[in-house]
Amino acid sequence: MLFGVTTMTFFHQPILQALETIKASGLDYAEIWADHAWDEVKGASAEELKEALVKLGLKSTIHCPIMDLNITSPNRGIREESLRQTRQAIDLARDLGSRLIVIHPGSKYSRLEDSQAHWEIQVDSMAKLLAYAKEQGVLAAVENMDSDKEVVSVKHWADLNRLFEDLGSAEKWVTLDITHIRETEQVLAFIQEAGPHIAHVHLSDGTLEKMHLPIGQGNLDLPRIAAALKAEGYLGVWSLECFIANNNPVRMKAELQQARALFQQKE
Repeated sequence: MLFGVTTMTFFHQPILQALETIKASGLDYAEIWADHAWDEVKGASAEELKEALVKLGLKSTIHCPIMDLNITSPNRGIREESLRQTRQAIDLARDLGSRLIVIHPGSKYSRLEDSQAHWEIQVDSMAKLLAYAKEQGVLAAVENMDSDKEVVSVKHWADLNRLFEDLGSAEKWVTLDITHIRETEQVLAFIQEAGPHIAHVHLSDGTLEKMHLPIGQGNLDLPRIAAALKAEGYLGVWSLECFIANNNPVRMKAELQQARALFQQKE
């Protein structure tokens, strides 16, 4: 069983310090958030990140940048810059030898935006990114986004599958963000439908009102969800995505223990 955590959990630390905290917490993987890696004060170069990962014995996944970006923006300048930065994150995954990169689909800028025009841009932008990732030898796993937001067009497996079909893609790799779906039965339905296409999992608890809560602080039946993924043969990373007050490694260790308990494993 492989467990990781996003460096954004420790965003207030310099990223190299965050990697040390992640290692000290007993995790196998660091999900390096591109925004964190590129931060003008707290970031680090690809060479520094690679050296730190090797020194600490950590493996990595990469999360695409998201701050003020939208790969489906109807504003061409914003859209092109969003694509440029996402390609740069793919390069980072390549240079670090990361297991994969998590890619966010775009969203409408407004619920009034024309749905067909938005979807055409979604397909065009994603085609460019997935083709580039393939050229670089990087596995790109597209994430399901917030199911409660009207401007979001890629929420469930049906949306992801439609996207892949419109792309004419034989590969349909996805990142399942459990808390984005909000309800246990809908998460279980996603797992049943997506099955072998799930390459990566973002693990946290949630309620209908709040996402990315520590395990046990939400309403999701995480043991059932974990069992369903295990039954589907999921062998990827369980990447924790939750807020840890004061960047506390003790609290992070406790969260890892909670995650392991979902599989009745002992620390």
